[in-house]
Amino acid sequence: MKIGRNFARAAVFAILVSSPALAAPVPDRLTPADADMVIAIDVRQMLRTPVVQKHALDPLQTLLKRNDELRQLLTAAGLDPLKDIRTIGLSTSGNPAVKGKLLAVVRGNFDPDKAKTAAEEYAKKHPGRIKALKEGELPMWEITSDNKSFFAAFAGKSALVMTASKEDTVAAVRRADGPPQRLNKELQTALDKVPGGESAWMAMVATEQVKQLLQSDDTAKDFAEALQSVTGTLELTDDALLTLVVHSSNAEAAAQIKSKLDDLLKVFAFVGAGRDGSGQIVKDVLDSIKLGTDKNDVSIRVKLTGAQIEKARQKGQ
Repeated sequence: MKIGRNFARAAVFAILVSSPALAAPVPDRLTPADADMVIAIDVRQMLRTPVVQKHALDPLQTLLKRNDELRQLLTAAGLDPLKDIRTIGLSTSGNPAVKGKLLAVVRGNFDPDKAKTAAEEYAKKHPGRIKALKEGELPMWEITSDNKSFFAAFAGKSALVMTASKEDTVAAVRRADGPPQRLNKELQTALDKVPGGESAWMAMVATEQVKQLLQSDDTAKDFAEALQSVTGTLELTDDALLTLVVHSSNAEAAAQIKSKLDDLLKVFAFVGAGRDGSGQIVKDVLDSIKLGTDKNDVSIRVKLTGAQIEKARQKGQ
């Protein structure tokens, strides 16, 4: 009997330590070594969740059908975003607005030849929006929107890469043939604090640029240097739970951060009060926000029930 109990305990322990939900999440393998923020969205998992199935899937399908231009482009490219896209990975290195880098990697089932043909036809009808380029032997597209250019290319048949420069796009595609780059210590430390298994998650390092920005604010300068990282998860079941955690180096800074967030919530509540019907939705969201501290960390939890999401959807129709 004792042997049986010990075996059962060992089995439970083995399951727990091997569970992928307990392991730190892994960014897209094309993420550069100098990244200081990563965001991952498991599109397929998200689309299977009850809250999306019930409240978001039909509106998404309707939106795709209503936009004739987008629908024709996707059809010509042989792509159904609600079936063919698996994951979306985003990362930034430095400040993307000032010489920083932005990388988006969309993984799924693609047909690069069909996509190329569709892009060429789209460019004929909408000159200036898409332009075909070639960097060495790599075909790519320059996509212009709001006077900003992005450069997209396929890394094999299962990944579409997009950055803000030709050089960064080429570099990302070339990384597909090698092992994943080793992330910097600060970002890896932040990733180790993110629970795995959620539909979407993020990890961001508090860089020197972020700290300098906070130090210019009299109400934030006292805890700016202690800020280490911010992590977050989106858990989708019948409801939606967004959790953000601000990690600092000491409990005093955590208390100061929570106080700052409390003040911000009061401002948001004041601004949102007394407005039209959408004001009630804002109030419901603000009322659902829960702040807490745990040693050096500050958590922000926002839970929206399926009923609240449905109410907001109907207001937007």
